Amino acid sequence: MFLSDFSIKRPMAMVVIIIALMCLGLLALKKLRVNQIPDVEQPVLVISIPYPGASPDTVEREVINRIEKSLQSISGVYQLRATASENNATIVIIFNFNKNMIEASDEVRNAISSVRYKLPVEMREPVLRRVDPSAQPIMQLALSSKTQTHAEISRLAEDNLADKFRGIDGVAVVTVNGALKRELSILLRAEKLREYNVSVAEVVAALGNQNVTAPVGKIRGALDEQSIRLVGRIESPAEFEQIVIKRRGNEVVRLGQVASTADGFAELNGFSLRNGHPNVGISVTRSREASTVTVANKIRAMVVEMNKTLPGGTSVEVTQDGGEDAEESLNNVIESLMFGAVLTIFVVYVFLNSWRSTLITALSLPTSVIAAFIAVWLSGFTLNFMTLLGLSLAIGVLIDDAIVVRENIVRHMESGVDRRTASSKGTQEIGLAVAATTFSIIAVFIPVAFMPGIAGEWFRPFALTVASSVLVSLFISFTLDPMLSAYWGDPVGHHLQPRKGLSRWLAKFNTWFNRQSDRYGNVIAWALHHRRWMAVIAGLSLVAAIGLHVQFGGSSFLPSQDVGMIAIEVRTPSLAPCRRRSPPTATLTPVAAGSTSISARVRRANVRRSKSRSTSESSWYV
Repeated sequence: MFLSDFSIKRPMAMVVIIIALMCLGLLALKKLRVNQIPDVEQPVLVISIPYPGASPDTVEREVINRIEKSLQSISGVYQLRATASENNATIVIIFNFNKNMIEASDEVRNAISSVRYKLPVEMREPVLRRVDPSAQPIMQLALSSKTQTHAEISRLAEDNLADKFRGIDGVAVVTVNGALKRELSILLRAEKLREYNVSVAEVVAALGNQNVTAPVGKIRGALDEQSIRLVGRIESPAEFEQIVIKRRGNEVVRLGQVASTADGFAELNGFSLRNGHPNVGISVTRSREASTVTVANKIRAMVVEMNKTLPGGTSVEVTQDGGEDAEESLNNVIESLMFGAVLTIFVVYVFLNSWRSTLITALSLPTSVIAAFIAVWLSGFTLNFMTLLGLSLAIGVLIDDAIVVRENIVRHMESGVDRRTASSKGTQEIGLAVAATTFSIIAVFIPVAFMPGIAGEWFRPFALTVASSVLVSLFISFTLDPMLSAYWGDPVGHHLQPRKGLSRWLAKFNTWFNRQSDRYGNVIAWALHHRRWMAVIAGLSLVAAIGLHVQFGGSSFLPSQDVGMIAIEVRTPSLAPCRRRSPPTATLTPVAAGSTSISARVRRANVRRSKSRSTSESSWYV
């Protein structure tokens, strides 16, 4: 065999090749992004259509029904959902994974343009945006203070802290929740409007025309040129009362005569509580190209620096750390992988009863695993629990080829052949069988990588990691194992030497195991002479397995997980102006049993109103 003969005749060249593979694998491992789950990008396109002043029924009848018909002609659509709300229509289009989103965006725009003449004139232009449902916040922060008001910490979060988090490399979106936003309210008085004969439209037009800064022109000289700009932006709330609303001859009607101004805050559509006190929540979402663990580490370091510069009694705390969750999940998989590798090496030593043979075969594990990271990096995958699961599953398979090759080499040495000849002949004899076994495993896992739909996107890293690691193990068993067996293996006649210590007990165990193997041969002989009975037993076993699965088992895409959270959903009844308010009903959903956290984060959902009824929903996450 070419590979084994080359490694035996040119050992230094083969050592250099294997070391180069290890270095490339370590370099690829260093460059891999670390995430908890694979990056599965859903091809989703969201169309937002503002329709000011329209009720949900009007939005559905005049906008959604007409646009949906034109969108049905677009190919590659997996699902289409539409929502009609007050002043707005939202259409969510989910495409197949092989759909080009640039072409999809053009097709959607063309479909809407084809029916634009049928849509209301008051409707604003549709806004298309691409959404990644897997882009969830990796870090939840809470800004609270014992000395500052809610308005002060809201201003601090919006103007200072959020901008600092956005400056971190790998951060895509920073969202501030539960903050008070400054708003200037103009309260019109109906009796004054009638007295001065002023309409609401005139007030709105005056506010838009007199609160503006715009370029006017330029002054050109012989040697210079200067721009003229009309500075009309109002800088203080008191100046709004001096805006001229209407002129009637010499009489001037100002805003302060028909309305009053109030400098306050906008109505809250979200509220955040922590330990019973209002706070400001900050959610940080990473970019698709960034690593969850790396970004989370940078955010934690910035939080420590922020707390040193914040006013006394004000602090930023991490309430949910996705980086720690991802790191803990990956560490659990790595620990299982390491434990499986150690257990595999121990089993090999028990049966081979030679520390040299065990070390030769065990070297195939780190070399195959580290070299497999090259394929993971080249494929654009991340280091997540699916890739590590593939390596954990392949641990036992990676060492199989090396064990078979080494065992055949040892068999030739026990017959009196020297180490170099035994290494060459032993590898050549079983080379075809080992290659056939390896390629059979690859043939099983490769189709998994090309499954359609979201399942294929999830299992592609798993399948390609297993296939690449097994392929590398085949290369190692044909190169490193014969080379080490030829120059560093057990000497000829090692099996005849007396055993001492642990080796003597292992020799007794192997003798007992060989006797059990002979008894197993009797079972095989009985099975070959009673083929009908074996067929009946196999059929009954299959039926029993299916029955147990149906009765006690089940199936799901992902296993159930304990996320350490309890969700409480409160749903209030519809309220009428003259009716007595009924007490709200609460539903407690135990998302995670055994949670001992005393901090609470309250998120108030949007209030949806349609005609004469309204529904209010609130959710608490503890």
